[in-house]
Amino acid sequence: MADFFKLNEEYYRVPGNFTFKDVYLAEFIRKETLERPELFQIKSDDCFVVSYPKSGTTWTLELTQLIMNNGDTTYTESENHFDRMPFIEFKLPKFPKMDGVKAMQIKESPRLLKSHLPIHLFPSQALHMGCKFIFVVRNPKDTVTSYYNFYQAMPSLYGDYKGDFSNYLKLFMNGKVVYGDWFDFTLGWWKYLNGNNALFLKYEDMKKNPRDATVKIAKYLNYDLGDDVIDKITEYCSFAKMKASKFINFEEIKGRPFLRKGATGDWKNYFTVAEDEAFDEVYNERMKDSGLSFDWE
Repeated sequence: MADFFKLNEEYYRVPGNFTFKDVYLAEFIRKETLERPELFQIKSDDCFVVSYPKSGTTWTLELTQLIMNNGDTTYTESENHFDRMPFIEFKLPKFPKMDGVKAMQIKESPRLLKSHLPIHLFPSQALHMGCKFIFVVRNPKDTVTSYYNFYQAMPSLYGDYKGDFSNYLKLFMNGKVVYGDWFDFTLGWWKYLNGNNALFLKYEDMKKNPRDATVKIAKYLNYDLGDDVIDKITEYCSFAKMKASKFINFEEIKGRPFLRKGATGDWKNYFTVAEDEAFDEVYNERMKDSGLSFDWE
């Protein structure tokens, strides 16, 4: 089955790509913090939302921030999503506010922080300081479908990708997309989460019962919120509301929406039957005995 997803030697590479500890990364990821994680200056009351890209990160962050502000939307509507919640490993000179390390330094505690780093590249001190971790995961077929569209929508980050989905799927299955192999990423964090005080959320479960996700996050962070506040936060963070928000979606800036569909099962519009069967074979082999399963619809 490895031959089915075999990559051409001249596979697509993002601008400024580099590999660090076997993980494929891009120039907008600050390499010096991978080499010197103490630069992050982690605090024990930091709260991290961690995920592989295109797994429901933005939604989870918006829910969490509103919970940490007891449902008050004032801060949420003060500046855009990326400026409010530091993306810790991010550094893009053309957007100074999106320098993760500098943004962390000026945030008051408790800080809400975002990362897509696999666990073996994550600042290890954070794993032993009592920090809060909210990990959100999405079924990998929808993840790769959404990531493919994101590559095309963000040329400033991922270059001028014009390949078709089948080619992108090969990149994904070989770990040659930014942040590397989905299976290694997911299993690495899953192992850590099972033995530590962390919250694990599945995107598909959040879609089925968004209010339950709000309740789980609030409980995990020890926020005792009334039903009216829980309902307000859940409604405020609905996909339709976030997509319409100029503080969360960036359609007017990028020309294409940052938030696309937010749907489950969209992979069926992209995978061929052969790709689906080959993917399932790889998935079943690599995820066996993990105890982790997904809703594919």
